[in-house]
Amino acid sequence: MNPIYLDNAASTKVDSRTLAKFNEIAEMLYGNPSSKHTAGYLADACIEMAKGVIAAKLNCDNDDIYFTSGATMSNNVIIQGMFRKHPETMLIVSEVEHNDILELYNWLPYQKRMVSVDKNGMLDLEQLDSLIKACKEVGMYSLVCVQMANSETGVIQPVKRISEIVHQHDKAFFVSDATQYIPYNPIDVKELGVDAITMSGQKINGLKGSGMFYANKLLVNELMPIIFGEQGLIGGTPATPLIASLGTAFELLDYKTLELRHKRDYLLGELEILGGVLVGGKENRLPNNIYIRFPGIAGLTLMNLLNEYDIYIGTGSACSTDSDKPSHVALAYGLSTDEALECVRFTLSKDNTYEELEYVVKVIKSIIGLL
Repeated sequence: MNPIYLDNAASTKVDSRTLAKFNEIAEMLYGNPSSKHTAGYLADACIEMAKGVIAAKLNCDNDDIYFTSGATMSNNVIIQGMFRKHPETMLIVSEVEHNDILELYNWLPYQKRMVSVDKNGMLDLEQLDSLIKACKEVGMYSLVCVQMANSETGVIQPVKRISEIVHQHDKAFFVSDATQYIPYNPIDVKELGVDAITMSGQKINGLKGSGMFYANKLLVNELMPIIFGEQGLIGGTPATPLIASLGTAFELLDYKTLELRHKRDYLLGELEILGGVLVGGKENRLPNNIYIRFPGIAGLTLMNLLNEYDIYIGTGSACSTDSDKPSHVALAYGLSTDEALECVRFTLSKDNTYEELEYVVKVIKSIIGLL
C-alpha cells in the first residue's frame, strides 16, 4: 500500500495544472511587472488575470485582491497595519484562532480581548457584541478576527451573523481567516459582509508561498503598510509565477464535496466503533475533518505509530511547535489537559479511497489492541 495522506488541513497535494501554470509563467513571463516595457506589461497583465479569476470567485472588485505569501502574512498585514494607523484599536479574537493570530495577539502591546467558545466550538456572540459596544462607547476602533472554520476541528463559525453584529457599530471591522473553509465552500464576500478574508494557496492544491487577502476599501483606508515599497500596501516585487498558479488553483475549485463527506463519515463511524470520541459538533464541520480522541491513548503516540505504517495524520495545527503540549483549541472546548493530549486530526482529500480508509481502520484497531 502506498503512503496514505490524511493531513490535508496542514497542506494539500499540488495539482498538476497549478504546477504547470507556475512553470509556464516562470519560464515565459520573467519581466518585472512594475517595469514599463513589454515584458513588464505582460507580467502585470498575467497578475491582473489572476486577480480577475479570484475576484469572480469571491464576488469582489479586482483591486480588492492583494497577493501575499500566505494567510500568516495576510493576517499580519491587516492587523499590524490597523494598529500602525490606529494604535487605539481594540483587537478582538476568538480563543481558538490559529497560532499566527494568537502569537500576534500575545505580542501586541495594545488593547485586546479574547472571546470564548462553547463545547461545540461556537463563538459566544453575546460576549462579542458586548466587547464591540464597549469600544464604541469610548470611541475606539475594534478589529474582530475569527476563523471561518477552525484549523483543528473544522468547526464552521456563523460568519454572516458575526458580520451583522460587528457592523451594527461604527469603527468596527471584521477579518476572517478563510484558509480552511475556502477549499470546500463558495464565498461571496458581499453576502457575508466581511471586511477582509485571508487564505493560503497550499490549502487549495496550490503552491506553498502563495496566498492572498481580500479587503474592502473602507478597511484598506484604515491600514498603514508594514512592508514598505513601490507596490503600496504590500511592498516588494510581485511573484508573478506564484500569483498565476494561485489564480489557476482558484479556477479549479468546484466545491463538490458530497463524496468526500461520505468518506469522512465512513471513517468517523469506524473510528467511533473503536472507541473514538469526536471533539466539537459534527453537523457544523468541514466535510473532510475528523478531530477525535481515543481515551487513554496519547495522540502523539498514535500519530507516531501510524507514521510507521506510512499513514500520515496530525495532532492539531501544523504550525504548532509544541506538539507534545495540549491543544489550546481542545482546552477551549472544555477538555481536560489529559483529554486534549489524546486528540488527533484526520483530514481527507478527494483522492483518498475507501480501500485506504479500510486499511487505516485495520491498523488503528491493531494499535489500540496493543496499547
